[in-house]
Amino acid sequence: MLDALSPQQFDEWIAFRQIEPDPADRLRVILTTGLLALCQSWGVEITPKDLDPMLEEQEQEVTPEQAAAMMRLAYSR
Repeated sequence: MLDALSPQQFDEWIAFRQIEPDPADRLRVILTTGLLALCQSWGVEITPKDLDPMLEEQEQEVTPEQAAAMMRLAYSR
């Protein structure tokens, strides 16, 4: 699919994903938040980082423009 997109269409797709997040990502966040609340109510000291090992890498500040540029570089021929 990404090979068929023009750079302008790809930018529009990135902008759309900022407004409408991926349903699977949204569900993951909801379930993680619920599990954290449940564990903390039982007195377990737990943070979101404990449940998602990839979270540390995601904490990097990347602007949407930088992300789009990285994707263009990754998929350019």
